[in-house]
Amino acid sequence: MIIQRRAARVLLIADGAVLLIKGCDPARPERGTWWLTPGGGVDDGESLEAAAAREVLEETGLVVARERFGPCIATRTAEFEFDGREFRQREWFFAVTVDRFTPARHGWDDIEVRALLEHRWWTPAELDSTDDVVYPAELATVLRAAVAGPVDSPFRLTGE
Repeated sequence: MIIQRRAARVLLIADGAVLLIKGCDPARPERGTWWLTPGGGVDDGESLEAAAAREVLEETGLVVARERFGPCIATRTAEFEFDGREFRQREWFFAVTVDRFTPARHGWDDIEVRALLEHRWWTPAELDSTDDVVYPAELATVLRAAVAGPVDSPFRLTGE
């Protein structure tokens, strides 16, 4: 059975760099690791902005008021297997400029403790040149656009 869910994801941007989290699938460690933006599933009755603020707090320790989440800058639908379950996840991405900070593991549940390995700030040039897997694949392009100014129309990203 494929689990359908909505997710809010966040580009936390400081000094032109974006904060990413290194992750893995604890059920399938042979799949290696990847980098992704903070974010996750939207609870029933929760707005995308409220979910984004909650996920940022849980995954980085940073408090960001939900009013700071402006318009959606990108969307994608991702299909993936994680922890032995299959997902079809519709994602909305937001960008928030912050002061650079050292992330903390605040409120991580068991799966996050096992699956989220480290945080790192990435520049667009580093994203372009890395051999590491980064989701979404177009993140450097979206980051450059968000840094340059308001994104007039959300990017439609691939599921990769």
